[in-house]
Amino acid sequence: MKRFFVCFLTVLAVASSFIGSSFTSFAKEEEEGSGISYDQVASEEEKASAQQVGVEGMAPVYGSDVVDGTYEVEVEVSSSMFPVDKAVLTVREGEMTAVLTMGGTGYLKLFMGTGKEAAASSPDSYLDFEEDADGKHTYTVPVEALDEPIDCAAFSKNKEKWYDRQILFRAESLPEEAVLVELPDYEALEQAAKEKRIAAMRAESQEESQDEGETDQQEEPVQPSLIEMEDGEYAIEVELTGGTGRTTVNSPAGLIVKDGYAYARLEWSSSSYDYMVVGGQKYLPVSEEGYSTFEIPITVFNEPMEVLADTTAMSTPHEIEYTLIFHSDGVMSKHATPQAAAQRMVYMVLIIMAVCAIVSFISKKRRNSVK
Repeated sequence: MKRFFVCFLTVLAVASSFIGSSFTSFAKEEEEGSGISYDQVASEEEKASAQQVGVEGMAPVYGSDVVDGTYEVEVEVSSSMFPVDKAVLTVREGEMTAVLTMGGTGYLKLFMGTGKEAAASSPDSYLDFEEDADGKHTYTVPVEALDEPIDCAAFSKNKEKWYDRQILFRAESLPEEAVLVELPDYEALEQAAKEKRIAAMRAESQEESQDEGETDQQEEPVQPSLIEMEDGEYAIEVELTGGTGRTTVNSPAGLIVKDGYAYARLEWSSSSYDYMVVGGQKYLPVSEEGYSTFEIPITVFNEPMEVLADTTAMSTPHEIEYTLIFHSDGVMSKHATPQAAAQRMVYMVLIIMAVCAIVSFISKKRRNSVK
């Protein structure tokens, strides 16, 4: 009987091994037969940081909500490595497609979905590029809705891997008469998103400060430059370089002297900046309304001072490198700043309006008395 049980267990072990091996082989054959090759999907370490497309509060706009026709449309992408130079939207009987003209030739094919879905799909579902008259790659892609992020995987020619992207076509960029539904107030949505983002960063900063206080490992603050002036508010000439060149800062900027140290009150020509980084430290705007304004330390005079500024323009936050030069020989009264000049102009206009109203009232009263 003992030999029978030993023999039975041996047969059972061999059978289990055979069944397991067969199942593994079958699963492998199924995977290979389905065309799945996850080695061709970029890992998280290989991907650049993705940027958000769209803004919270947007509602999808479908083809049935757009008048048939062909329109140039603004498009947002989640990665600077996937540049789109131009997008042309075609709407016909409720269906939408877009021709994307790429800013480079680094991708061989697209798939409307994720990289993993692309790897598991048939090559028949891939979108191949076409060359236009200028030799640029173009792709014709289906558009399920405007104002809604769309998953799109791109196959890299050099890396031979699928990279996850998102694209969003902005309904507000179409002619007003082309959209049959009421669109939201995009500026209000973007302002709300900016305020929410800044509030989250303030909370994070306070939490980090508390943690640093508890562990007594507070980071050394950025050291502003000393300036031989009495404490107070002044103005100073400043130069800005970097970025696209379209955004500027007001010059002269505000100069604040505290305990002999110099700080700048910097106002940008845009309201889309939600923080600046100076010497590795992050500075949030002093106000969440109007143009983006920051108080930052001036670490050096008359020499380039490297800073970062994070912009939320087109709802896609990313840091941009800038260089500031503060001219110590360009210090002047704080009344010389553009803000002060604008305030004086407002006061002057109000005074003129008041004088005109008084003169008009007196003249009308005199005419009535003559009658």
